[in-house]
Amino acid sequence: MSAILVLAWVTAAPTRLLEVRSESVEGRPAVVVVAAGSLEEVAVKRDGADVVLSVRATAPESLPAPAVAAPLEALRILRTPGGVEVRVRVAPTVSYEVRREVARVVLLFGAAPAAPPPTSSGELYRGLFPPSPESPEAVGSAGAAVPPGAPEAGVPERTTEAKPEGLHLGTITFKPSATLSYVDADVSVLDTPQTVRDRYAEARPALGIDIPLRDGLLGLDYEARIRRYSAFAAVNSVTHEGNANLQYPAGPALTLRGSAHVARGLLETTEVDRGGEYFFGLGRFTRRQFAAGIRFNTGSRIDVDVGGGLDKVTIDQGAGFFDYERRTASGALGVEVGPNRRLSLGYSYEQVPPLTERPEAESQVHAAAAAVEGEIMPLLSGRAAVGYTWRESPHAAPGGQRFRGVTFGAQLKRDFGRSANLVVSANRSTELSNFEENGFYVTTSVQAVLTAPLPLSFSLVGGGGYHVNRYQTPAQALGVPRRDQITDWLVGLGRSITRWAFVRADYRHDRRDSNLDFFDQTTHAFYAELGLGFFRNAGRR
Repeated sequence: MSAILVLAWVTAAPTRLLEVRSESVEGRPAVVVVAAGSLEEVAVKRDGADVVLSVRATAPESLPAPAVAAPLEALRILRTPGGVEVRVRVAPTVSYEVRREVARVVLLFGAAPAAPPPTSSGELYRGLFPPSPESPEAVGSAGAAVPPGAPEAGVPERTTEAKPEGLHLGTITFKPSATLSYVDADVSVLDTPQTVRDRYAEARPALGIDIPLRDGLLGLDYEARIRRYSAFAAVNSVTHEGNANLQYPAGPALTLRGSAHVARGLLETTEVDRGGEYFFGLGRFTRRQFAAGIRFNTGSRIDVDVGGGLDKVTIDQGAGFFDYERRTASGALGVEVGPNRRLSLGYSYEQVPPLTERPEAESQVHAAAAAVEGEIMPLLSGRAAVGYTWRESPHAAPGGQRFRGVTFGAQLKRDFGRSANLVVSANRSTELSNFEENGFYVTTSVQAVLTAPLPLSFSLVGGGGYHVNRYQTPAQALGVPRRDQITDWLVGLGRSITRWAFVRADYRHDRRDSNLDFFDQTTHAFYAELGLGFFRNAGRR
């Protein structure tokens, strides 16, 4: 089936562009692209000083590039192996949005419309227990990435693409925000999986900064999670999280990237253990994660990407997990098969060096994976990867010293209109373990979340998931390996008050069923929020 899809993508005959014009739409400067047939592959991104509209289409050499008016500076039409690029030179402080129809794309510049109510569930529950069985933030060697949105063909779509609103100082954009929350939840703050009901208030002030460079962009953000009025002193603490991301074209054939993530907290257990084994016996942790990479563009559809990273976690003595360090290196050969679609074949290596506290965790991991990302077909976008992993943990107990098998990661988004979508994610990977003499465990999960508009500008979100963690060595109390099954469901309701404010309420239910009764757990959580400010996207953190 995959081979048929790839063949169809590559051989599909592109439509022909009829006109590119510059005009005013609703009092805003706009660039309009008109085709002779359906435009099914459209992508928009900022590339240095240009906003680039890419379409899978052909264009006659006689197609003129129109003159543009301020704040637009210039417009060029380029033919590429994947189709046609319309490059618009405009200052980074000018926001833009896309409206897409069957045979026409409108690129508008200037003030953007109001954002929809926040509806993402992925990060909403990171402060609750146990960790959500949704796909982990990074899903191993065959990891999944968060997909870009895909507007519905035939329906005008309003989507703020690259530069959200904010406060501007020269070319620098500041995006301050704050979320105030009331939480009523079952929490795991004891040394056993037994839960206790707790109520507390949480404030999340945040600041994002976008700094345009000559041809690239540096993004910085910081968020604090301040919890008060809990019955437990450990919960009444502050979590700090900071991120930095750099994308910099160092020439026509070379793009540099770098990222850093630092977190210090207690409740955010997926920062320590992505698969969900660590959910009680909590201790304050510090995570430092750094990555860098280079992509070589060959001048054709083919590119070569190499990178490396370091992920280091330290945690308080006596907590239910341990300090560790992961070192990674990877390389991939990619090919563009459309304006916003890329296939790749890659190899990755991960090393966990010897650990005095937990010698069983020392390991080496090799993985080969194939991936496709971007707009898979009209209205369906995302990333899917599947690979084969070799893992060696020489100091684990017999039966748990190696893993050979398929790993995968996927996250697909299906849009049904301007405000409705379904996000399905799946993951299978190996994660470090602190259970008895296991060096690792195998985690497999699937999650689905549906977002839908309601009358009176309300937005509904609902979904659920299933998650299994399997161990390799026999548990001392059973004589067979441990196995945990986690199921969850959630429902939420939100509404925008203004373009800079929203309210929402959510309820979540989680149930962990283990063949070791000690680890059984059921939790409930209610979350009420008020958000103010400039959020980077609707699914805020």
